[in-house]
Amino acid sequence: GSVILCEFVMTCGTCISAANYLEQIYQDYSASIPGKVKFYAIDWNASFTCSSFQSWATGLSCTLFLNGYDEINYYGGMGMPTVVVLGGTDHKVFYNKLGFNHNTDDQAVRDAIDAALNNTGISETNKILTSLDVFPNPATISASINYFLTTSSDVSLTVLNILGEKTQAINLGQQAAGENHYSLNTQILNSGLYFIQVNTGNKTEVVKLTVMN
Repeated sequence: GSVILCEFVMTCGTCISAANYLEQIYQDYSASIPGKVKFYAIDWNASFTCSSFQSWATGLSCTLFLNGYDEINYYGGMGMPTVVVLGGTDHKVFYNKLGFNHNTDDQAVRDAIDAALNNTGISETNKILTSLDVFPNPATISASINYFLTTSSDVSLTVLNILGEKTQAINLGQQAAGENHYSLNTQILNSGLYFIQVNTGNKTEVVKLTVMN
């Protein structure tokens, strides 16, 4: 079984912002149960070309579809974005809402995914990276990325800005099991919100970092 996280989109700032928050949700689940949650972005009326859609989704992990007019009508019509969570082979609907507000809807989407995972009998297993945090936050000169590995693993960091654009990619190589730390130079970053992805093989955890320079 698998869970589907789906966003119907237009070329608008609201949709792009929502997609970045949904990306973080997707990455969190992909880290602990890789391959069990699928993330799709669907153009509601084929208003994108393939190249413009790919540019819009730079830095995102979603699978892109160009024409979702019938699907968005099926799930309730126009609201940009429309976010849907489906679970199981019968695609049972666990969440369906027009519009997305990070402050109120982020947890609701996570709760829906958890409910869908429970419905399909999927549980979190084989988690390599735990206890991920960043300090200080907000940061000015530098920020310490702190994490715990349950086993030795290759580790890399990816820094994404609020638009999902990759600003840094850092390969840390093989890291020992236990507490690990990396000092990120934040002086070279513009002020704003960033997403720090810590990658261990095919598993990824994400933490937010605010830079104030």
